[in-house]
Amino acid sequence: MRRGDRMASAAQAAENFRFFGAPHLALITTDAEQRVYGAVDAGLYAATFLYAAESRGIAAIPQAALAMQSPFLREYFDIPADRKILMGISFGYSDEGHPANGYRTSRASVGDVVRFVDG
Repeated sequence: MRRGDRMASAAQAAENFRFFGAPHLALITTDAEQRVYGAVDAGLYAATFLYAAESRGIAAIPQAALAMQSPFLREYFDIPADRKILMGISFGYSDEGHPANGYRTSRASVGDVVRFVDG
């Protein structure tokens, strides 16, 4: 995908709703009354899910974009109104030959994102 290629960008974004070709989806929800604390707990659960999948050789990708389709997901899966849909996690075995699986982004150094304070 070329930088600034809007059609390619839109096509890639649409893959969220095909679950990037993964055969499975876990929907992560929280009790709406828990507000931010429920979201934090769900985020910790999602991180653990991702680490566990990786440890078993299963590829997984968290997808906040799925929450944009909450009304559809709520109706399709009969999710009660008191549950807030936060994200999905698509998972399955990776197609190592797919070009997207070879793409890597650069990462900021620890010093750029963490401030250490001596006490």
